[in-house]
Amino acid sequence: MIMNKKIILSVFSAVVIMAVSGCSSKNAPDEFMVLKNPPLALPPDYYLTPEGPYSDLDEVIDPQELAKRALFGES
Repeated sequence: MIMNKKIILSVFSAVVIMAVSGCSSKNAPDEFMVLKNPPLALPPDYYLTPEGPYSDLDEVIDPQELAKRALFGES
């Protein structure tokens, strides 16, 4: 029984060693050679909105008012 466990342990160890050594030959990318992109910039006319039913900005709802309406219904 003890001999059987030793055989199983040595076979398992050999498989693990072969698996780990097989992964070591892969070429991993160099993380320091990555090019950085410039930060994104907003276009100058980003805040312009088309004319439509919601184009008037007189009735702006703040987030607290919106949350109250969602919780307690229209008031």
